[in-house]
Amino acid sequence: MRQPSLPYNLLKFSLQIYGRKPGELEPDEYDVAQSQAKEECALQSKILVSEQGMKAAVPKQAVDSALAAMAQRYESHQSFEDDLISSGLDKESMAEALEVELLVEAAIAQIAAQAELPSDKEVTEAFAACHGHGFERRLARHILITINDQFPENSRLAAMVRISKVRRLAVEAGTDFDALAARFSECPSSIQGGTIGLVERGKLYASLDESLFSMEVGEVSEVLESPMGFHLILCEKIVTEAEDTFDKVKEKFREKMLAQAQKKEIRAWLASLQDADSC
Repeated sequence: MRQPSLPYNLLKFSLQIYGRKPGELEPDEYDVAQSQAKEECALQSKILVSEQGMKAAVPKQAVDSALAAMAQRYESHQSFEDDLISSGLDKESMAEALEVELLVEAAIAQIAAQAELPSDKEVTEAFAACHGHGFERRLARHILITINDQFPENSRLAAMVRISKVRRLAVEAGTDFDALAARFSECPSSIQGGTIGLVERGKLYASLDESLFSMEVGEVSEVLESPMGFHLILCEKIVTEAEDTFDKVKEKFREKMLAQAQKKEIRAWLASLQDADSC
């Protein structure tokens, strides 16, 4: 059975969080990326030994295609291999890591497939609920400071102090929110200035969703908390689409509801894997 790759996951999270390779990170940045990588390895291991993970299969062609797509991002084959070596990988170990990711995705897809297609009645009720909101969406950015007591700078108290400082810079000093996100946020969206795009009601964590949809344009939220950590939200724009007829949006609503049901199934399944491990 394939095993998760810590070097690969470390490389992945280093690039996602900081946009740099592990060897280019500061010590505290490296610790954050490594912590995320270890958690990812632990989760992948649980998925691989689950019933769905044992059933999952990935064609060699899919692995080869994923590896080839990655190599095409480099100027030359040699630069690709050199980059792998600098991260403690080679083509074979990278292929194995990609296979693990594809197996995990295949296992998760099995769980998503268990979600039931919403009935016409459920779609009608969802349409009626959203119709009352005028199909309002919010263009938003956010800043995240994670909570992790394994690292002094991310202890609950330290994280609160850091996010409060960032809010003062945004509100009192008038510093551009996107610049603050790029500098302080520990979310991959920091690379794009913290942007999370146009958001519909119910798409974010409840605490973030409630705050965002009660804000005025240009307003920065108070410090908010979710399972990910502490957040600041900026409401950049309010978009109210023209109301549409039910016949035009029926299938769109059904697809969105199915996607939400699939996410719910996946979250519950992943939680059950965590619970089983703690027993």
